[in-house]
Amino acid sequence: MTTLEPLAVEHFERVAKWLSKPEINRWLTPEWRNKEITASMMAIAVRNRRNRLFLVRYSGEPCGLAALAGIENVDLTAMVWYLLGEEKLSGKGITSAAVRELTSLAFGQLGLVSLYAWAMEDNAASLKVLRNAGFREVGRIRQSARSADRQVDRVYFDLIPSEAASLCDAH
Repeated sequence: MTTLEPLAVEHFERVAKWLSKPEINRWLTPEWRNKEITASMMAIAVRNRRNRLFLVRYSGEPCGLAALAGIENVDLTAMVWYLLGEEKLSGKGITSAAVRELTSLAFGQLGLVSLYAWAMEDNAASLKVLRNAGFREVGRIRQSARSADRQVDRVYFDLIPSEAASLCDAH
């Protein structure tokens, strides 16, 4: 079972280590990419009122992060981002389940009306997570991200509450 809980100080160091792993870090936004992430950086991110970060647990064990960034209280939108920190759990649908739970929280408790996310075109796992979580591709910005020493497209996705509700009914 996959669950979310607000990211607490006792998990900052663990999450910072996950975010610093090269196989995870390479996919992050430029302000996080190619940097050693610290517990202090996690504390700053959690204190930012426009962010909501959640520890992902699978069968009770911490294994990832699901987050909302850039929460806009006027436009009622936010960007979704996520990671699976424990590679041994890859392929079990944990991250997709965490993103579905996050969208439910965003639409229900936070009252948001639109969520978006982006992934680099060569990040097949992230593209799959978004599709499995009910997001639909809405476009791309060509050659707008640096990946493996080359420019690649950012593929953008969105989700609105009515689409999320129909996906929940299917699960």
